[in-house]
Amino acid sequence: MAIPANVKKVLDDWHINYSLTNDEELFHLMQSNPPASYSAKVANVIFLKDELGKVQVVIPGNRMLDLNQLAHQLGRQFTALSAEELDKLRNKFGLSAFPALPQVTQLESLVDDHLLAEEELFIVSGDSHEWLKIPMEQFRSLTTSSRIGSYTAPLMTDVHYNDARQDLEDIHAAIRQFTPLRIKQRLSETLDLPPLPETARRIIELRVDPNADTTSLAHTVELDPGMAAQVVSWARSPYYGVRGEVKTVEDAVIRVLGFDLVINLALGLSLGRTLSVPKEGPHGYAPFWQQAVVTATLCGELVRLIPARHRPSQGLAYLCGLLHNFGFLVLGHVFPPQFSLVNRHIEANPHINRFYVERHLLGLTREQIAAGLMQQWRMPDELVTAMRQQHNPYYDGEHADYVRLLYIATRSLRRHGFGDGPFETPEDYLFDALGLRADAVEEVTAKLLERVDDLGELVQMIGSKR
Repeated sequence: MAIPANVKKVLDDWHINYSLTNDEELFHLMQSNPPASYSAKVANVIFLKDELGKVQVVIPGNRMLDLNQLAHQLGRQFTALSAEELDKLRNKFGLSAFPALPQVTQLESLVDDHLLAEEELFIVSGDSHEWLKIPMEQFRSLTTSSRIGSYTAPLMTDVHYNDARQDLEDIHAAIRQFTPLRIKQRLSETLDLPPLPETARRIIELRVDPNADTTSLAHTVELDPGMAAQVVSWARSPYYGVRGEVKTVEDAVIRVLGFDLVINLALGLSLGRTLSVPKEGPHGYAPFWQQAVVTATLCGELVRLIPARHRPSQGLAYLCGLLHNFGFLVLGHVFPPQFSLVNRHIEANPHINRFYVERHLLGLTREQIAAGLMQQWRMPDELVTAMRQQHNPYYDGEHADYVRLLYIATRSLRRHGFGDGPFETPEDYLFDALGLRADAVEEVTAKLLERVDDLGELVQMIGSKR
């Protein structure tokens, strides 16, 4: 497609020499610049607002916009534009993506000085599939009316994925830093989180019982009337399209969901009820339980595509998807004052994986603290590993299939505009390791999202049983 006319006019009026590049060339550039797919040569524009109006900030793709630095330097408290406000801005200028060219929108402009160290920049043209390659001396001429300064922080890439002891040290360091003095001593011994729910304890005992059957599972679930109602409602969902009425938990197990799925679903529901969903979260993302249910469903569907001899447990895959973002609840519980700041920075940095934001602001990630809690609760090792390693595409240890499945599922949903996963493209070896085809994953994801309304009743049900 052609460069949008208003972008072409800016380039012509300012006599900018540029060349066009495509997604494939840019993909190879990004893949050669770890971490993930972030490159110092990619210029991103981020739109912020305060009571004085809107500003645009141009930053490199390998750094995080730091709202604290902006507040210190400009004396202004910014928040990111909402998804609705960005849509209005895109419609106003007829763009599918915003190029990091200040003259296009003519808003007050800030440019991070780290961007100017590169010899050339890659900038989206206004069409999300077409990119401009612009020499730095040409780009500098576009910044003459911009305020140049240091507005970003480096991404903290020293993530100790395989060091549980380091995770614990990070957790307690964050607690010491952010917890009021009067309760630091108490928190030095515990994370001050709820104990393992009784229903979850019973289900775990059932999971390791070699003699467990459908009847014993149904009896365990029925001891919690709310849980029983949820499981039966799950089986009645239009998504499964079952003929005839599902009246009991045992019906749900035998006729619709299966033993493996129900036992892990019940475990996930029980754990999910221990912490309330924080009232405040990043704007523009799907609500917590909607993300949980859709991600779990996709993980379950992807397992069906894996060759039978290598197929992991569908129920455990579902549990990993259902609880993949459990750390969101834990952060809101343990660090309520900092939670708002974290969310503001996530909104202002949609170009990077949010665990870099959390590492910068808290010194740890939600995955670390959630995995620590799951270990404390003696949850299945597959779940603990998948939660902790879900952003690590290179993990090749025990239970790696669950890690890869979750990595692929969250990125596939994000590419289709759903969830708060990062815009990262899984490499071919991740699909190959599971026996999956990338095109098949895309097809299943698209079909699931077409039917997302069928899961709405389940989302409402699980979200309201607090």
